[in-house]
Amino acid sequence: MQTIRILVILSLVFAFPFMDTKAQEIHWTQYEMMPLLLNPAKTGDFSGTFRVNGIFRNQFSSITPDAFNTPGLSVDAPVTHGFWDNDWVGAGGVLFVDRAGALGLQTGGFLLSGSYHKAIGREANTYLVLGLQTGAFAKRIRDIDAYRSEALILGQDDPIQGTLSDQAQNAQEYAGGLILKSKISESTFMELGFSVKHINRPRLSILGSGGRLPMRFTGHGYVDVKLNEFLTITPGFIYESYEPASVAIAQLRGSLLVNSEKDIYVNAGLGYRVNDSGHLMFGMQFGDLTVGMAYDFTVSDLAGAANYFGGFEVAASYIVKIYKKPETDPVIFCPRF
Repeated sequence: MQTIRILVILSLVFAFPFMDTKAQEIHWTQYEMMPLLLNPAKTGDFSGTFRVNGIFRNQFSSITPDAFNTPGLSVDAPVTHGFWDNDWVGAGGVLFVDRAGALGLQTGGFLLSGSYHKAIGREANTYLVLGLQTGAFAKRIRDIDAYRSEALILGQDDPIQGTLSDQAQNAQEYAGGLILKSKISESTFMELGFSVKHINRPRLSILGSGGRLPMRFTGHGYVDVKLNEFLTITPGFIYESYEPASVAIAQLRGSLLVNSEKDIYVNAGLGYRVNDSGHLMFGMQFGDLTVGMAYDFTVSDLAGAANYFGGFEVAASYIVKIYKKPETDPVIFCPRF
């Protein structure tokens, strides 16, 4: 019973801020592995028939085994040509779930997105991309009975006692984004993006009443620099602002070609989330399959309680390429006698 009470207390400590409509939102260290949640303009942003991305994050398991578990899955594709040469249209969908604490505070959503990739210039070395996204969010407590049975440990002054419900609260979501990407030279490629989520500021709270979600502004970018035929380095950043919080992440990744015949790369990187955590990243690319993992070590005030362990992620991305068989007219050979 004492163990259960400790888990409930820890769950409430970590989950209570997320019950507010102005709470921290879902994030991943390997944010580029969830492109449709990073920016809807990333939809269909690849060469292939369709792409499947998956990711799983576990956070604060050193404090409580039920702290945060966040899986995500997306599928997208370049579906058709655009209005002008070298333009195309992308479409896709993304599903995600975040489960926090022993009480099972769960936030999930399913979003559909579309994008238009506009080529600039005759050589199409620069693209301006517009993306739009809509779908549904839901938030609920999966184990309301655990809260009710242990609520007395918080005392009679518990400000949320009697206001929680295990009924899912739903909201419609609208988001949009822009990306500018350009091949600067034979060895340098640049991308800058900006997106806005919760444009409609929906109401989403498990409390009896609550305000509207603040709009979430995201700026992101990276530069690919090919140092030689084997090594490419990629400095990148992401900055997010959603009242009253903000997040800034800087990363430096490298990719080393180890087998040119089979197109195999070894990827590694370092990152830092300001006032929160440091990041270690490692992965490999086998042709059209990319796999990665990330380890976060906490440097915030929670470092001691978490034993400096913040989170662990695994992710994969696979681009499927289906080639049409060429249509040829039958040829009749007339033997010569």
